[in-house]
Amino acid sequence: MLCQIPDISPGVISLFVSGRLSTHDYQTHLQPLITQYRDNSGQVKLCIEADVLLEGWDVSSLMGGDKVQLPPFDALVFVGGPDWVGNSVNLLAPFMQGEVAWFPLEQKQQAIAWLKQ
Repeated sequence: MLCQIPDISPGVISLFVSGRLSTHDYQTHLQPLITQYRDNSGQVKLCIEADVLLEGWDVSSLMGGDKVQLPPFDALVFVGGPDWVGNSVNLLAPFMQGEVAWFPLEQKQQAIAWLKQ
C-alpha cells in the first residue's frame, strides 16, 4: 500500500508505505505524483514514511523490460520501516540519480531537515 499524506513541506511529496508495493501503486500513485511535481516546480523531493510491515516492492513495479523506470528525483528520504530498509537505502544510494538517505522513525524531524536543505 502506498498513499499520499499531507506534505511535510512545500514541494515535497510525502507518502506512507506498508505491506508490498505493487505495479498498480507505482503506476497510479508514485509515477503521476513525481511527474506532476517535476512539471510544477522543476524538482522532485520525496519523503517516504514506512511502517514495520513494509515488505518491499514487487520487482515488476519498477521494471520496464530490462531497466528500472523510476522517474528522476532530486532527493529521497525514507523514514522508519523494518531494519532492512536502512541497510537497503544505504546500499543502493550510490546507484540512485538523486540524493538518498534513511532515518529511523524517532529521527523524523532530522529527516525533514535533511530533505529541506
